[in-house]
Amino acid sequence: MHPFTSFLAGFIMLVPISESFGSDSVRVSISRLAERDSITVLVTDSGLGGLSVCADVESRARQSGIYRKLRIVFANALPEANRGYNRMKSTAEKVQVFDSALQGMARWYGPDVILVACNTLSVLIPETRFAAVGSVPVLGIVETGVEMLFERLMAKTDATAIIFGTETTIGAETHRRLLIEMGIDSSRLVNQACPNLAGEIETDARSDIVQSAIDMFVADALEKMTRRPDIVLAGLCCTHYGYTAPEFVRALNEQGVRQAVVVDPNARMSDVLFPEKTPRRSGEPEILVEVVSRAVITPGEVSSISGLVSPVSPATARALEAYSLKRDLFSYSPAER
Repeated sequence: MHPFTSFLAGFIMLVPISESFGSDSVRVSISRLAERDSITVLVTDSGLGGLSVCADVESRARQSGIYRKLRIVFANALPEANRGYNRMKSTAEKVQVFDSALQGMARWYGPDVILVACNTLSVLIPETRFAAVGSVPVLGIVETGVEMLFERLMAKTDATAIIFGTETTIGAETHRRLLIEMGIDSSRLVNQACPNLAGEIETDARSDIVQSAIDMFVADALEKMTRRPDIVLAGLCCTHYGYTAPEFVRALNEQGVRQAVVVDPNARMSDVLFPEKTPRRSGEPEILVEVVSRAVITPGEVSSISGLVSPVSPATARALEAYSLKRDLFSYSPAER
């Protein structure tokens, strides 16, 4: 277990379970899956950013050989192409739709674990009926981001962290609240919402629009600081943002930050599936990757994201290119609109 995870596990025991975003018991349950030859991992997101986590799981499984057979299903939790969670009117509506998505995904694919590779959805996990029942362990990425930010802030005591995220993530203030409760001074934390950035990254991560938006959001965040620190930690608390990590570093450097350090929790999220010292079982593991979505994924989005994940996991890129449009993935009534 990561040294900090032991500390965080103790911290979480002090927090009501409804506020826990990945309790120690959930992590233990997931880590025990490595004792099995064959498992099904379901990764979900409110878009395509979480495919980076899917790609990381596939790549590490192939390299480690821990599992003889591994089925990885990436299931898009977006109900409609034009109906993102950040556009929904209330938290209750977001929870209702996400709970329906979890129920449908579990029913269709029978996963052994669900990784919620999305900060927007991770903050909703404790409010869902699905998580309350607890039949399938569900791990959100928020805890991973908090862990990493805490580690870096403790290691670099003169650094300030900017928490970049969607409107829902920043509005919930979960990262900031947990870090303050863990002893980080509030003056070292800056929240910065980045409206529409995730969608623009899906359309074309290398576009001028994305670059200009990052410049603007970085400028907004720096203006909130009473003092310009030499070291800024860029907490990429949306799985889409990791695709453009170099742009965040560039923008911070160009706007006067001497040392910009990206904190991207995407890669660490899969650690729980690959416990240290687990023996290799297969030289050539059988790995199947599938991508399914209730919402239509445009050819432009497929091209943009497949090009970004292909260097890590060609299998994930191919799965996205051949994704299944599954309108019955979960129930979504027009009355919810």
